[in-house]
Amino acid sequence: MKTNPRIDEEVEKTLRSLEGIQRATPQPFFLTRVQARLERGIAPKPTPAWAFRPAYLAASLGLVLLLNVSTVVYVWERMAQHEREEDAAGFSVEWGLESNPLDW
Repeated sequence: MKTNPRIDEEVEKTLRSLEGIQRATPQPFFLTRVQARLERGIAPKPTPAWAFRPAYLAASLGLVLLLNVSTVVYVWERMAQHEREEDAAGFSVEWGLESNPLDW
């Protein structure tokens, strides 16, 4: 495989310039500061101790159940009200009674 002599020369020149280079040294305590910063950012926040007590768990579960039951009851009552309104509307149409708010 043929290579370009100019590229070979540049590669050799770059490799020769690296021979006298020294390793970079960080400032004192650099590694310690970096590790402390990483640990501070990665460490998960602890869960409060009261969150897993049985009384709080039972209260939370009870609240969720209460909200679900109240939603079901609300929807059930709204459906029943809608059915009563439909029945009343059907009855008034059947008997020729029109509900006009201005008729007294």
